[in-house]
Amino acid sequence: MHLTHLLHKAVQQQPRRPLTVYGARERTAGQVAERVAHLAGALREQGVQPGDRVCILAFNSDRYFEALMATWWLGGVVTLLNCRWSPREVADAVADVGSRCILVDDDCMPLIAGLETGPVIVHVGDGPAPAGTVGYEDLIAAGPAVDDVRADGDTLAALIYTGGTTGTAKAAMHSHRSLSTSILGSMGYARSSEPDGSTLVMAPLFHIAALLGMMAQALVGGTLVFANRFEPGEVLRLLGRHRVTTMTSTPGMLQLLHTHPDFPTADTTSISTIVYGAAPMPEAVLTRAMAAFPNAQFVQGYGMTETAVIASLLGIDHRVGGPRLKSAGRATLHAQIIIGDEAGHEVPRGTVGEILTRGDNIMLGYWNRPGETAAALRGGWLHTGDLAYMDDEGYLFIVDRAKDMIITGGENVYSTEVENAICHHPAVLRCAVIGVPDEQWGERVHAIIVPAPGRSVTIEAIRAHVKTSLSGFKAPRTIELVEALATTATGKVDKRALRHHHT
Repeated sequence: MHLTHLLHKAVQQQPRRPLTVYGARERTAGQVAERVAHLAGALREQGVQPGDRVCILAFNSDRYFEALMATWWLGGVVTLLNCRWSPREVADAVADVGSRCILVDDDCMPLIAGLETGPVIVHVGDGPAPAGTVGYEDLIAAGPAVDDVRADGDTLAALIYTGGTTGTAKAAMHSHRSLSTSILGSMGYARSSEPDGSTLVMAPLFHIAALLGMMAQALVGGTLVFANRFEPGEVLRLLGRHRVTTMTSTPGMLQLLHTHPDFPTADTTSISTIVYGAAPMPEAVLTRAMAAFPNAQFVQGYGMTETAVIASLLGIDHRVGGPRLKSAGRATLHAQIIIGDEAGHEVPRGTVGEILTRGDNIMLGYWNRPGETAAALRGGWLHTGDLAYMDDEGYLFIVDRAKDMIITGGENVYSTEVENAICHHPAVLRCAVIGVPDEQWGERVHAIIVPAPGRSVTIEAIRAHVKTSLSGFKAPRTIELVEALATTATGKVDKRALRHHHT
Protein backbone atom coordinates (compact mmCIF):
# COMPACT_ATOMS: atom_id res chain seq x y z
CA MET A 1 0.00 0.00 0.00
CA HIS A 2 1.26 3.48 -0.82
CA LEU A 3 0.90 6.08 1.92
CA THR A 4 -1.17 8.54 -0.14
CA HIS A 5 -3.90 5.88 -0.19
CA LEU A 6 -5.42 7.40 2.95
CA LEU A 7 -5.92 10.74 1.18
CA HIS A 8 -7.56 9.14 -1.86
CA LYS A 9 -9.81 7.17 0.48
CA ALA A 10 -10.84 10.31 2.36
CA VAL A 11 -11.66 12.14 -0.89
CA GLN A 12 -13.75 9.23 -2.13
CA GLN A 13 -15.71 8.67 1.06
CA GLN A 14 -15.69 11.98 2.98
CA PRO A 15 -14.78 14.76 0.53
CA ARG A 16 -16.57 17.52 2.43
CA ARG A 17 -15.68 16.46 5.96
CA PRO A 18 -12.96 18.51 7.69
CA LEU A 19 -9.71 16.58 7.42
CA THR A 20 -7.29 19.08 8.95
CA VAL A 21 -7.82 21.72 11.63
CA TYR A 22 -5.09 24.12 12.73
CA GLY A 23 -6.02 27.26 14.60
CA ALA A 24 -8.61 29.08 12.50
CA ARG A 25 -7.78 27.03 9.39
CA GLU A 26 -10.11 24.14 8.57
CA ARG A 27 -9.90 22.23 5.30
CA THR A 28 -11.94 19.37 3.90
CA ALA A 29 -10.43 16.23 2.44
CA GLY A 30 -11.18 17.51 -1.05
CA GLN A 31 -9.43 20.80 -0.40
CA VAL A 32 -6.39 19.11 1.12
CA ALA A 33 -6.04 16.72 -1.82
CA GLU A 34 -6.17 19.60 -4.31
CA ARG A 35 -3.49 21.52 -2.39
CA VAL A 36 -1.31 18.41 -2.16
CA ALA A 37 -1.49 17.85 -5.95
CA HIS A 38 -0.43 21.47 -6.60
CA LEU A 39 2.32 21.38 -3.95
CA ALA A 40 3.70 18.19 -5.47
CA GLY A 41 3.77 19.86 -8.87
CA ALA A 42 5.51 22.91 -7.43
CA LEU A 43 8.17 20.80 -5.72
CA ARG A 44 8.78 19.00 -8.99
CA GLU A 45 9.32 22.36 -10.69
CA GLN A 46 11.84 23.15 -7.93
CA GLY A 47 13.82 20.12 -9.03
CA VAL A 48 12.53 17.41 -6.68
CA GLN A 49 12.38 14.07 -8.49
CA PRO A 50 11.25 10.59 -7.37
CA GLY A 51 13.70 9.29 -4.79
CA ASP A 52 14.95 12.75 -3.79
CA ARG A 53 14.97 13.62 -0.10
CA VAL A 54 12.72 16.41 1.17
CA CYS A 55 13.49 17.54 4.72
CA ILE A 56 10.82 18.90 7.07
CA LEU A 57 12.00 21.02 9.98
CA ALA A 58 8.85 22.32 11.59
CA PHE A 59 6.47 22.01 14.51
CA ASN A 60 3.05 20.42 14.03
CA SER A 61 0.57 22.02 11.66
CA ASP A 62 -1.80 21.22 8.81
CA ARG A 63 1.00 22.16 6.41
CA TYR A 64 3.22 19.43 7.88
CA PHE A 65 0.60 16.87 6.86
CA GLU A 66 0.30 18.40 3.37
CA ALA A 67 4.08 18.38 2.94
CA LEU A 68 4.24 14.69 3.81
CA MET A 69 1.48 13.82 1.36
CA ALA A 70 2.92 16.00 -1.43
CA THR A 71 6.39 14.46 -1.10
CA TRP A 72 4.95 10.94 -1.34
CA TRP A 73 2.59 12.09 -4.11
CA LEU A 74 5.57 12.87 -6.35
CA GLY A 75 7.60 9.85 -5.23
CA GLY A 76 10.01 11.66 -2.91
CA VAL A 77 11.42 10.63 0.46
CA VAL A 78 10.47 12.65 3.53
CA THR A 79 13.25 13.26 6.02
CA LEU A 80 11.99 14.31 9.44
CA LEU A 81 14.30 16.63 11.37
CA ASN A 82 14.06 17.25 15.11
CA CYS A 83 13.14 20.83 15.99
CA ARG A 84 15.07 20.48 19.24
CA TRP A 85 18.37 19.84 17.50
CA SER A 86 21.16 22.39 17.38
CA PRO A 87 22.08 24.12 14.07
CA ARG A 88 25.10 21.85 13.81
CA GLU A 89 22.97 18.72 14.16
CA VAL A 90 20.52 20.01 11.52
CA ALA A 91 23.31 20.82 9.07
CA ASP A 92 24.87 17.39 9.58
CA ALA A 93 21.56 15.63 8.87
CA VAL A 94 20.79 17.67 5.74
CA ALA A 95 24.27 16.93 4.41
CA ASP A 96 23.94 13.26 5.39
CA VAL A 97 20.86 12.68 3.23
CA GLY A 98 21.79 15.07 0.41
CA SER A 99 18.46 16.87 0.64
CA ARG A 100 17.11 18.59 -2.47
CA CYS A 101 14.60 20.69 -0.51
CA ILE A 102 13.88 21.63 3.10
CA LEU A 103 10.61 23.01 4.49
CA VAL A 104 11.10 25.22 7.56
CA ASP A 105 8.64 27.09 9.78
CA ASP A 106 9.22 30.42 11.54
CA ASP A 107 10.36 28.90 14.84
CA CYS A 108 12.96 26.70 13.17
CA MET A 109 14.48 29.30 10.85
CA PRO A 110 17.40 29.95 13.26
CA LEU A 111 18.31 26.25 13.05
CA ILE A 112 19.28 26.42 9.37
CA ALA A 113 21.96 29.06 9.88
CA GLY A 114 24.67 26.46 9.36
CA LEU A 115 23.33 25.08 6.07
CA GLU A 116 25.57 25.23 3.05
CA THR A 117 24.09 26.45 -0.22
CA GLY A 118 22.25 23.77 -2.11
CA PRO A 119 18.76 22.77 -0.93
CA VAL A 120 15.73 24.85 -1.83
CA ILE A 121 14.35 26.37 1.38
CA VAL A 122 10.55 26.55 1.56
CA HIS A 123 9.11 28.81 4.25
CA VAL A 124 6.01 27.18 5.78
CA GLY A 125 5.25 29.97 8.26
CA ASP A 126 2.36 32.41 8.10
CA GLY A 127 4.34 35.62 7.58
CA PRO A 128 6.26 36.89 4.53
CA ALA A 129 8.91 34.47 3.25
CA PRO A 130 12.38 35.48 4.48
CA ALA A 131 15.05 36.38 1.94
CA GLY A 132 16.47 33.32 0.24
CA THR A 133 13.36 31.21 0.79
CA VAL A 134 10.29 30.30 -1.25
CA GLY A 135 6.82 30.91 0.21
CA TYR A 136 4.75 27.77 0.84
CA GLU A 137 1.41 29.27 -0.24
CA ASP A 138 3.08 30.87 -3.27
CA LEU A 139 4.23 27.41 -4.35
CA ILE A 140 0.75 25.96 -4.07
CA ALA A 141 -0.80 28.88 -5.95
CA ALA A 142 1.66 28.64 -8.84
CA GLY A 143 2.34 24.90 -8.97
CA PRO A 144 0.60 22.73 -11.56
CA ALA A 145 -1.51 19.88 -10.23
CA VAL A 146 0.17 16.54 -10.96
CA ASP A 147 -1.01 12.96 -10.70
CA ASP A 148 -0.05 10.79 -7.77
CA VAL A 149 2.76 8.39 -8.73
CA ARG A 150 1.19 5.83 -6.36
CA ALA A 151 4.54 4.50 -5.26
CA ASP A 152 5.23 0.80 -5.03
CA GLY A 153 5.17 -0.60 -1.50
CA ASP A 154 8.90 -1.32 -1.49
CA THR A 155 9.77 2.26 -2.46
CA LEU A 156 11.69 4.23 0.16
CA ALA A 157 9.24 6.62 1.81
CA ALA A 158 10.88 8.15 4.89
CA LEU A 159 14.15 8.72 6.68
CA ILE A 160 13.52 9.10 10.39
CA TYR A 161 16.41 9.86 12.68
CA THR A 162 17.20 7.81 15.73
CA GLY A 163 20.26 7.34 17.91
CA GLY A 164 23.11 4.84 17.82
CA THR A 165 25.51 3.12 20.14
CA THR A 166 28.04 5.88 19.50
CA GLY A 167 25.47 8.54 20.38
CA THR A 168 25.41 10.04 16.87
CA ALA A 169 22.15 10.30 14.97
CA LYS A 170 21.43 7.92 12.10
CA ALA A 171 18.43 7.70 9.79
CA ALA A 172 16.23 4.62 9.71
CA MET A 173 14.92 3.91 6.22
CA HIS A 174 11.23 3.04 6.00
CA SER A 175 9.31 2.03 2.90
CA HIS A 176 5.67 2.63 2.07
CA ARG A 177 5.12 -1.02 2.98
CA SER A 178 6.80 -0.92 6.39
CA LEU A 179 4.88 2.15 7.55
CA SER A 180 1.57 0.92 6.11
CA THR A 181 2.06 -2.49 7.71
CA SER A 182 2.61 -0.93 11.11
CA ILE A 183 -0.48 1.27 10.80
CA LEU A 184 -2.77 -1.57 9.74
CA GLY A 185 -1.34 -4.18 12.10
CA SER A 186 -1.56 -1.95 15.16
CA MET A 187 -5.12 -0.93 14.32
CA GLY A 188 -6.09 -4.58 14.10
CA TYR A 189 -4.72 -5.34 17.55
CA ALA A 190 -5.79 -2.35 19.61
CA ARG A 191 -8.26 0.47 19.10
CA SER A 192 -5.66 3.14 18.45
CA SER A 193 -7.97 5.25 16.29
CA GLU A 194 -11.71 5.86 16.21
CA PRO A 195 -13.60 5.45 12.90
CA ASP A 196 -14.94 8.86 11.86
CA GLY A 197 -13.48 10.32 15.05
CA SER A 198 -10.80 12.94 15.55
CA THR A 199 -7.29 12.80 16.90
CA LEU A 200 -5.26 15.53 18.56
CA VAL A 201 -1.78 15.60 17.04
CA MET A 202 0.15 17.05 19.97
CA ALA A 203 3.31 14.94 20.12
CA PRO A 204 5.96 16.11 17.62
CA LEU A 205 5.49 14.72 14.14
CA PHE A 206 9.24 14.21 13.72
CA HIS A 207 8.74 11.22 16.05
CA ILE A 208 7.36 8.10 14.44
CA ALA A 209 4.64 7.40 17.05
CA ALA A 210 2.91 10.74 16.43
CA LEU A 211 3.30 10.33 12.68
CA LEU A 212 1.69 6.89 12.59
CA GLY A 213 -1.04 7.83 15.07
CA MET A 214 -2.06 10.71 12.81
CA MET A 215 -2.08 8.53 9.71
CA ALA A 216 -4.06 5.77 11.40
CA GLN A 217 -6.84 8.23 12.22
CA ALA A 218 -6.87 9.62 8.67
CA LEU A 219 -7.08 6.10 7.24
CA VAL A 220 -10.25 5.18 9.15
CA GLY A 221 -11.84 8.55 8.41
CA GLY A 222 -12.15 11.60 10.58
CA THR A 223 -10.39 14.80 11.46
CA LEU A 224 -6.80 15.68 12.39
CA VAL A 225 -6.57 18.50 14.94
CA PHE A 226 -3.06 19.92 15.20
CA ALA A 227 -1.49 21.45 18.27
CA ASN A 228 1.62 23.34 17.16
CA ARG A 229 3.41 22.05 20.24
CA PHE A 230 2.49 20.68 23.62
CA GLU A 231 1.13 23.40 25.92
CA PRO A 232 -1.16 21.79 28.53
CA GLY A 233 -3.71 24.59 28.81
CA GLU A 234 -4.12 24.90 25.05
CA VAL A 235 -4.28 21.12 24.61
CA LEU A 236 -7.11 20.92 27.15
CA ARG A 237 -9.01 23.61 25.27
CA LEU A 238 -8.56 21.81 21.96
CA LEU A 239 -9.78 18.51 23.42
CA GLY A 240 -13.09 20.06 24.44
CA ARG A 241 -13.54 22.42 21.49
CA HIS A 242 -13.15 19.72 18.85
CA ARG A 243 -14.54 16.75 20.81
CA VAL A 244 -11.32 14.83 20.25
CA THR A 245 -11.65 11.05 20.52
CA THR A 246 -8.03 9.81 20.44
CA MET A 247 -4.57 11.12 21.21
CA THR A 248 -1.00 9.84 21.37
CA SER A 249 1.00 10.96 24.38
CA THR A 250 4.10 10.48 26.46
CA PRO A 251 3.87 9.80 30.20
CA GLY A 252 5.19 13.29 30.93
CA MET A 253 2.50 14.90 28.79
CA LEU A 254 -0.25 12.95 30.53
CA GLN A 255 1.02 14.03 33.93
CA LEU A 256 1.19 17.69 32.92
CA LEU A 257 -2.36 17.51 31.54
CA HIS A 258 -4.15 16.02 34.52
CA THR A 259 -2.24 18.16 37.03
CA HIS A 260 -2.88 21.41 35.16
CA PRO A 261 -5.05 23.98 37.00
CA ASP A 262 -7.54 24.01 34.11
CA PHE A 263 -8.06 20.24 34.12
CA PRO A 264 -10.99 20.13 36.62
CA THR A 265 -13.09 22.38 34.37
CA ALA A 266 -11.90 20.98 31.03
CA ASP A 267 -14.21 18.79 28.96
CA THR A 268 -12.33 15.56 28.25
CA THR A 269 -15.36 13.28 28.11
CA SER A 270 -15.02 12.65 24.36
CA ILE A 271 -11.64 10.91 24.75
CA SER A 272 -12.09 7.20 24.05
CA THR A 273 -8.45 6.12 23.55
CA ILE A 274 -5.10 7.34 24.84
CA VAL A 275 -2.05 5.70 23.28
CA TYR A 276 1.12 6.29 25.26
CA GLY A 277 4.73 5.25 25.10
CA ALA A 278 8.20 6.61 24.20
CA ALA A 279 9.27 6.75 27.86
CA PRO A 280 9.00 4.71 31.05
CA MET A 281 5.68 5.23 32.85
CA PRO A 282 5.89 4.98 36.65
CA GLU A 283 2.95 2.95 37.92
CA ALA A 284 1.80 5.74 40.26
CA VAL A 285 1.69 8.21 37.37
CA LEU A 286 -0.24 5.75 35.19
CA THR A 287 -2.78 5.04 37.93
CA ARG A 288 -3.44 8.75 38.43
CA ALA A 289 -3.78 9.31 34.69
CA MET A 290 -6.27 6.47 34.31
CA ALA A 291 -8.34 7.93 37.13
CA ALA A 292 -8.23 11.36 35.50
CA PHE A 293 -9.51 10.00 32.15
CA PRO A 294 -12.05 7.38 33.30
CA ASN A 295 -13.79 7.14 29.90
CA ALA A 296 -10.60 6.38 28.01
CA GLN A 297 -9.02 3.09 27.08
CA PHE A 298 -5.28 3.27 27.69
CA VAL A 299 -3.05 1.54 25.15
CA GLN A 300 0.67 1.26 25.74
CA GLY A 301 2.89 0.95 22.67
CA TYR A 302 6.35 -0.58 22.65
CA GLY A 303 8.67 -0.02 19.74
CA MET A 304 11.29 2.24 18.26
CA THR A 305 11.98 4.16 15.11
CA GLU A 306 13.42 1.04 13.48
CA THR A 307 10.23 -0.96 14.07
CA ALA A 308 7.50 1.65 13.57
CA VAL A 309 5.80 0.26 16.73
CA ILE A 310 5.68 -3.49 17.33
CA ALA A 311 3.58 -4.19 20.44
CA SER A 312 0.67 -2.79 22.41
CA LEU A 313 -1.74 -3.70 25.18
CA LEU A 314 -5.40 -4.49 24.76
CA GLY A 315 -7.58 -2.31 26.94
CA ILE A 316 -9.09 -5.23 28.81
CA ASP A 317 -5.60 -6.18 30.05
CA HIS A 318 -4.56 -2.67 30.91
CA ARG A 319 -6.30 -1.85 34.17
CA VAL A 320 -5.39 -0.65 37.61
CA GLY A 321 -4.61 -3.60 39.83
CA GLY A 322 -4.26 -5.92 36.86
CA PRO A 323 -1.26 -8.25 36.75
CA ARG A 324 -0.14 -6.85 33.39
CA LEU A 325 -0.32 -3.14 34.13
CA LYS A 326 3.49 -2.99 33.93
CA SER A 327 3.66 -5.05 30.75
CA ALA A 328 4.71 -3.56 27.42
CA GLY A 329 2.11 -5.71 25.65
CA ARG A 330 2.12 -8.54 23.15
CA ALA A 331 3.35 -8.62 19.57
CA THR A 332 0.96 -6.90 17.21
CA LEU A 333 -0.61 -8.81 14.33
CA HIS A 334 2.09 -7.83 11.86
CA ALA A 335 5.15 -8.53 14.04
CA GLN A 336 6.93 -11.50 15.55
CA ILE A 337 8.85 -11.09 18.81
CA ILE A 338 11.12 -13.41 20.74
CA ILE A 339 13.45 -12.93 23.68
CA GLY A 340 16.91 -13.99 22.56
CA ASP A 341 20.31 -14.75 24.02
CA GLU A 342 23.61 -13.36 22.71
CA ALA A 343 23.58 -15.90 19.86
CA GLY A 344 20.02 -14.93 18.86
CA HIS A 345 18.41 -18.12 20.14
CA GLU A 346 15.09 -17.86 21.96
CA VAL A 347 15.36 -18.22 25.74
CA PRO A 348 12.78 -19.89 28.04
CA ARG A 349 9.78 -17.87 29.16
CA GLY A 350 10.52 -15.74 32.20
CA THR A 351 14.22 -15.48 31.31
CA VAL A 352 15.68 -12.03 30.66
CA GLY A 353 17.19 -11.51 27.21
CA GLU A 354 17.18 -9.12 24.28
CA ILE A 355 13.99 -8.31 22.38
CA LEU A 356 14.32 -9.54 18.79
CA THR A 357 11.63 -8.81 16.23
CA ARG A 358 10.88 -9.24 12.54
CA GLY A 359 8.05 -8.44 10.15
CA ASP A 360 7.17 -6.24 7.22
CA ASN A 361 7.18 -3.23 9.54
CA ILE A 362 10.93 -3.37 10.12
CA MET A 363 13.14 -0.69 8.57
CA LEU A 364 15.10 -1.38 5.40
CA GLY A 365 18.28 -0.37 7.21
CA TYR A 366 20.21 2.75 8.18
CA TRP A 367 20.89 5.38 5.54
CA ASN A 368 24.50 5.17 4.31
CA ARG A 369 25.49 2.84 7.19
CA PRO A 370 25.82 -0.69 5.85
CA GLY A 371 27.91 -1.90 8.78
CA GLU A 372 25.41 -0.77 11.40
CA THR A 373 22.55 -2.12 9.27
CA ALA A 374 24.13 -5.57 9.13
CA ALA A 375 24.72 -5.57 12.89
CA ALA A 376 21.16 -4.52 13.70
CA LEU A 377 19.47 -6.95 11.28
CA ARG A 378 21.73 -9.96 11.72
CA GLY A 379 20.18 -13.40 11.52
CA GLY A 380 16.97 -12.07 9.99
CA TRP A 381 15.91 -10.33 13.23
CA LEU A 382 16.10 -6.73 14.35
CA HIS A 383 18.18 -6.69 17.52
CA THR A 384 16.54 -3.94 19.57
CA GLY A 385 19.07 -3.68 22.39
CA ASP A 386 16.21 -3.70 24.91
CA LEU A 387 16.23 -6.30 27.66
CA ALA A 388 12.99 -7.98 28.73
CA TYR A 389 11.33 -11.25 29.62
CA MET A 390 8.13 -12.77 28.26
CA ASP A 391 5.45 -14.55 30.25
CA ASP A 392 3.64 -17.74 29.21
CA GLU A 393 1.01 -15.78 27.26
CA GLY A 394 3.46 -13.68 25.28
CA TYR A 395 3.37 -10.47 27.31
CA LEU A 396 6.58 -8.45 27.41
CA PHE A 397 8.06 -6.98 30.56
CA ILE A 398 10.91 -4.53 29.98
CA VAL A 399 13.64 -4.75 32.60
CA ASP A 400 16.41 -2.54 31.22
CA ARG A 401 17.58 -0.63 28.18
CA ALA A 402 20.81 -1.78 26.67
CA LYS A 403 23.22 0.72 25.13
CA ASP A 404 22.53 3.07 28.07
CA MET A 405 19.91 5.03 26.20
CA ILE A 406 17.96 7.58 28.24
CA ILE A 407 14.40 8.51 27.25
CA THR A 408 13.44 11.86 28.73
CA GLY A 409 10.14 13.45 27.79
CA GLY A 410 9.90 11.18 24.74
CA GLU A 411 13.35 12.20 23.45
CA ASN A 412 16.22 9.75 23.05
CA VAL A 413 19.47 10.75 24.74
CA TYR A 414 22.62 8.67 24.52
CA SER A 415 24.91 8.86 27.53
CA THR A 416 28.16 8.69 25.57
CA GLU A 417 27.23 11.80 23.61
CA VAL A 418 26.55 13.80 26.78
CA GLU A 419 29.62 12.39 28.53
CA ASN A 420 31.80 13.51 25.65
CA ALA A 421 30.41 17.03 25.87
CA ILE A 422 30.79 17.26 29.67
CA CYS A 423 34.34 15.96 29.62
CA HIS A 424 35.40 18.89 27.47
CA HIS A 425 34.73 21.19 30.42
CA PRO A 426 38.08 22.07 32.03
CA ALA A 427 36.77 21.51 35.57
CA VAL A 428 35.73 17.88 34.84
CA LEU A 429 38.15 15.03 35.35
CA ARG A 430 35.77 12.14 34.64
CA CYS A 431 32.04 11.63 34.35
CA ALA A 432 29.27 9.12 33.74
CA VAL A 433 25.76 9.92 32.54
CA ILE A 434 22.73 7.81 33.41
CA GLY A 435 18.95 8.11 33.35
CA VAL A 436 17.24 8.26 36.73
CA PRO A 437 13.47 7.96 37.38
CA ASP A 438 11.52 11.20 37.12
CA GLU A 439 7.75 11.45 37.54
CA GLN A 440 7.36 14.28 35.00
CA TRP A 441 9.88 13.27 32.32
CA GLY A 442 9.91 9.49 32.76
CA GLU A 443 13.69 9.69 33.10
CA ARG A 444 15.99 12.66 33.55
CA VAL A 445 19.59 13.02 32.45
CA HIS A 446 21.82 12.76 35.54
CA ALA A 447 25.58 13.34 35.46
CA ILE A 448 27.97 11.84 38.02
CA ILE A 449 31.15 13.90 37.91
CA VAL A 450 34.64 13.61 39.32
CA PRO A 451 35.94 17.22 39.42
CA ALA A 452 39.47 18.03 38.34
CA PRO A 453 41.81 18.66 41.28
CA GLY A 454 41.28 22.08 42.77
CA ARG A 455 38.28 22.89 40.55
CA SER A 456 34.61 23.37 41.42
CA VAL A 457 31.62 22.32 39.30
CA THR A 458 28.04 23.63 39.30
CA ILE A 459 24.94 22.35 37.50
CA GLU A 460 24.50 25.75 35.87
CA ALA A 461 28.00 25.69 34.40
CA ILE A 462 27.67 22.10 33.14
CA ARG A 463 24.27 22.72 31.52
CA ALA A 464 25.50 25.88 29.81
CA HIS A 465 28.59 24.07 28.56
CA VAL A 466 26.66 21.10 27.15
CA LYS A 467 24.20 23.40 25.37
CA THR A 468 27.02 24.89 23.32
CA SER A 469 27.30 21.67 21.34
CA LEU A 470 24.11 19.66 21.99
CA SER A 471 20.37 20.22 22.16
CA GLY A 472 19.08 21.61 25.44
CA PHE A 473 17.10 18.47 26.32
CA LYS A 474 20.38 16.51 26.37
CA ALA A 475 21.92 18.69 29.07
CA PRO A 476 21.85 17.05 32.54
CA ARG A 477 19.08 18.22 34.84
CA THR A 478 20.94 17.09 37.94
CA ILE A 479 24.56 16.35 38.83
CA GLU A 480 26.33 14.49 41.57
CA LEU A 481 29.95 15.14 42.61
CA VAL A 482 32.00 12.12 43.66
CA GLU A 483 35.64 11.37 44.35
CA ALA A 484 35.67 8.30 42.08
CA LEU A 485 33.31 6.40 39.79
CA ALA A 486 32.22 2.85 40.53
CA THR A 487 33.98 0.44 38.18
CA THR A 488 33.78 -3.22 37.26
CA ALA A 489 36.57 -5.72 37.75
CA THR A 490 37.89 -4.82 34.28
CA GLY A 491 38.06 -1.10 35.10
CA LYS A 492 35.00 -0.04 33.13
CA VAL A 493 32.47 2.36 34.68
CA ASP A 494 29.80 0.24 36.33
CA LYS A 495 26.63 2.02 35.23
CA ARG A 496 24.42 -0.72 36.58
CA ALA A 497 25.75 0.05 40.08
CA LEU A 498 25.32 3.77 39.51
CA ARG A 499 21.70 3.33 38.42
CA HIS A 500 21.00 0.98 41.34
CA HIS A 501 22.04 3.76 43.72
CA HIS A 502 19.25 5.95 42.33
CA THR A 503 16.38 3.42 42.29
